[in-house]
Amino acid sequence: ANMLREHVPQETRLHYVITDGGSAPNVVPDFAEVYYYVRNPSPEIVADVFDRLVKIAEGAALGTGTTVEHETVGGAFNRLPNVVLSQVMDANLRAVGGVRYTAVEQAFAEAIQATLGSAARPLGSQEEIEPFAMHQSFASSDNGDVSWVTPMAHLRTATWVPGTSAHSWQAVAAGGMSIGTKGMIVAAKTLARTALDIFSDPEIAARARAEFDERRGPNFRYVALLGDRDPPLDYRRAANPGG
Repeated sequence: ANMLREHVPQETRLHYVITDGGSAPNVVPDFAEVYYYVRNPSPEIVADVFDRLVKIAEGAALGTGTTVEHETVGGAFNRLPNVVLSQVMDANLRAVGGVRYTAVEQAFAEAIQATLGSAARPLGSQEEIEPFAMHQSFASSDNGDVSWVTPMAHLRTATWVPGTSAHSWQAVAAGGMSIGTKGMIVAAKTLARTALDIFSDPEIAARARAEFDERRGPNFRYVALLGDRDPPLDYRRAANPGG
């Protein structure tokens, strides 16, 4: 599977963790399990690379005289941009403004920034709204699927100390105190104002739908990467029936 990395499109990511590797170093386990993520901006490429990953597992099983089973426990489309809605959202975000720290929050942020090293961004940047732009992100979210079914806009607000990486203890620390709450309030106000604009001006919805239809194309048919199954509400147990 690691050799496959040389033979996939540049933007592809393969992440894995061995969730069950056995119980003793000197005993070949009767059961082993690995959990993979396959990522790419294109859902078609994700599906193709995942199929190749399954074949790699089947080949390894054939070569070792074992058997293999696989289960898809999640899958998300990329986000389909909608400039019309995004520009309305951007205008409202600028009207709401950024996040201002109290003295206590400033001291907390400075302590967090001391742990970020070169990733740190200037304190005070959370008060500013970045220029409007569409850019590639490698984060995954099921709102990508939503964006292919109905026009959607997406925004990010400063719920963390500037420069914080996702999936880090620094993100959890800021999200669990008033810095995170302030960022959420900025997002909530922006979403509410944007919804009001759309309800008040049917022309916004019409232009957003026209862009949506053009970007999807006339023959698009949504098929979930998850396949024809119920969502795994307890995905860790679904991935590890013996856990």
